[in-house]
Amino acid sequence: METYSLPSIHSVLEYWAEKTPDLPFLVTGDGQCSMAHLDKQSTKLANSLQALGVSSGDMVAVMMEGSANYLKVWFALSKIGAVEVPINNAYKGLLLEHVIETTELTTVILDAEFCDVVGNAFANLGRSCKLIKNKINGETSLANLIEQGRSDKVSTNVLATDTACVLFTSGTTGPSKGVLMSHGHQLSFGKFFNEIVGMSEDDVTYNYLPFFHIAAKFLTLGTLLAGAQMALMPVFRLTKFWDDVNRFGATVCIAVGGLCHMLRGLPHKPEDSQNTLRLIYAVPRPSEFLNDFQKRFGLTVAEGYGSTETNLVVYSNGNDAPEGSCGRASKYFDVRIMNELGEEVKTGASGEICVRPNYPNTIMKGYVKMPHETLDTCRGLWLHTGDRGYVDRNGYFFFQDRMKDAMRRRGENISSFEVERMINEHPDIAESAVVAVSSDLDEDDVLAVVVPRQEKQLNPRELIYYFSENMPYFMVPRYLRFSASLPRTPTQKVRKIELREEGITQDTWDSVEAGLRVTRHGILAENEHE
Repeated sequence: METYSLPSIHSVLEYWAEKTPDLPFLVTGDGQCSMAHLDKQSTKLANSLQALGVSSGDMVAVMMEGSANYLKVWFALSKIGAVEVPINNAYKGLLLEHVIETTELTTVILDAEFCDVVGNAFANLGRSCKLIKNKINGETSLANLIEQGRSDKVSTNVLATDTACVLFTSGTTGPSKGVLMSHGHQLSFGKFFNEIVGMSEDDVTYNYLPFFHIAAKFLTLGTLLAGAQMALMPVFRLTKFWDDVNRFGATVCIAVGGLCHMLRGLPHKPEDSQNTLRLIYAVPRPSEFLNDFQKRFGLTVAEGYGSTETNLVVYSNGNDAPEGSCGRASKYFDVRIMNELGEEVKTGASGEICVRPNYPNTIMKGYVKMPHETLDTCRGLWLHTGDRGYVDRNGYFFFQDRMKDAMRRRGENISSFEVERMINEHPDIAESAVVAVSSDLDEDDVLAVVVPRQEKQLNPRELIYYFSENMPYFMVPRYLRFSASLPRTPTQKVRKIELREEGITQDTWDSVEAGLRVTRHGILAENEHE
C-alpha cells in the first residue's frame, strides 16, 4: 500500500512501525528514535491524555520547540482524533488571548518557560486551563504521562476529512486567522513536497523550523511518507547550519524566508561545496544569485509557491523555470490569475493568484469561527490567495508581491518583491527588505533596508546610481538604511510590519536631501535640469 493513501497522520507512523519497526526515523542531538519507539510512545501518551479527558474533536494547544517530544504529542493527538493547535512561541498578551478565545482552549501542552505567559493569558480571560509541562516532574508532566500510559491501541476512527490541526496565520492585516486543516490536507502537503524534491528512503532531511509553521509539518510528513530519516533541531542557528548538515548527513532542507540570503552572506570558504546537501527547497528561490549560489554550495535549489490555506500549488524542481518564475501549476490544482471581479485576465497581465483543487482534502476547510472571512477567501468557488502575480504564455507563474505589500509611486504599481530581487543582485549586498513609507505627494515612497555582505562597506550615493542603472526609475528607493540584519519571525521570514512601523529613522539616508533626483532619464544632481 502507498503510505500517502492512509487516512490520518498517525496511520503513516503505524504503517512504518509495523513494516520496519527498527528503522531510525528521527535523529536529534540526544540520539535516534525508531519508527516503533515513536509509535509506542505516542500511543502511551494518547491513552494518558484520554484518561485526562481529552476526546476526539477537542482542541489542544501545543507551545513547544521542535523535539522528539513534540512529535509524540502530535501523533498522540492524531490517534485520539483531537485537534492540534500549535502556538507561536513568541505569542503573548492579546495575540495569545485571541488564539485561546478563538479555539476555546482548555488544555495546553507546553515547555516550562511558557507557563507564566500562558497562565497570565488564561487569567486575563477569566478562563481555567490544564497545563501539561514538558521536561518537568509532576503527576501531569509529559514524561510521566508517557511513562505511565497504556500501550494498547487507541480505539478511534480518524478519517482524512477530519480536522487535524488549526494553524494560525501571521495576522499582519488583522486578527490572526486559524486555518482548519484536515488530515488529508496535511498528508497531501507531504506527498506533493516529496514529488517536488524527489524524496527517497535514502534521504536525510534537516528540520530546524518551528511546528507552528506548515513547512516543518510537511517536511516531517514527507520524510515519514518516504520512509526516510529526519534530523531535528529545536531552533535555527546560522553559525551551526553547515556543521549540523554535515554531522547528520542531511541531503534535503527547506529555506523559508531568507536562509539562502544568509548563507550567501557568509564568508567564502574553499570547502563550501563539500557538504552533504543535494537540494534546498526555497520560498522564494533567489533568482538574482541562483547560479552562483548553486555552484558555490554544490546543490540544486527547487521552489514552490503556496500557503497554509492552499498547498504547494506551483513549483519548479530545479533549473526548469525561467528566471524569476516559481514554476508551473501542479497537476493537483487549477491555478488562475484573476481581476477584482473574479474574471481571468489575459496572459501576461497582473492579477490575484487564485486556486481550485482537483482532488478532495487538499486545501483548507476554512477559518475557525470566521465564516465571513472563509466565504470571502473562497468566493466564486476559488480560493483567493491575496498574492499578486502573472502567468506567461508557456504556463510559468511569476509571484509579484503580497497585495498588501504592493506600492504605488509616480502612477506606477511597484512590487517590493521585485525591487528586493534587483537590489540583491548587487555583489556587496547580502539581502534587503523594501517597504512603503508616506510621501508628500499622497503616494508611496520606497524605503530599502539593506544588509551588506560581511566585511563590505556600502556608499548610499553609489548604490542609488547603481540602482538607477539596473531598475526602472520609479522603483529606485528614495530612502536607504543599512543594518547588520533584518527583523525576522521564528520561521526566518522578514517582519516587514516592524520595518513599516519604524519608518524613516534618524540613520535613514534620503537621496532627495542628498541632492539626487531620480528621473526617467537618469539621476540629476542638485542644480541640474532635465
